Amino acid sequence: MQTEPYRVALEELISIDTALNANMEYISLVMNEAIPLEDSQREVIESYLQQKYNVPIYNYTHEQLIEQKLVEQDGTRLKGILLTMEKYKQSDNPNEITLEVSKYRANEGAIALEMILAYQEGQWEITGYVTERES
Repeated sequence: MQTEPYRVALEELISIDTALNANMEYISLVMNEAIPLEDSQREVIESYLQQKYNVPIYNYTHEQLIEQKLVEQDGTRLKGILLTMEKYKQSDNPNEITLEVSKYRANEGAIALEMILAYQEGQWEITGYVTERES
């Protein structure tokens, strides 16, 4: 599996509700074991995000971000954004996948989506998504 559909999904996720990205000091990317990527492929995605957004990339969970003191002084809002890829589902069509992804900054600043991506005309594109929760 190539990295492109995951990069496209993360780009779309970051572009949704850009207020959550304001003054972000980092991106923390957590991929569930169900996501079929090798470590080297994850590194390609992380390197891309680091170059594009010019912030450090971590692999910390919400709890680890709090432990690392990567939160605002009130302790409830992250200084960056937490991107999570939770589920991967291959459709019957080999050129279509579904990913469950989320972006979190604070309890009042989070979104979770189920994204459908398809390989069309030589590139991966998002063909639709369902918002699972938004706050």
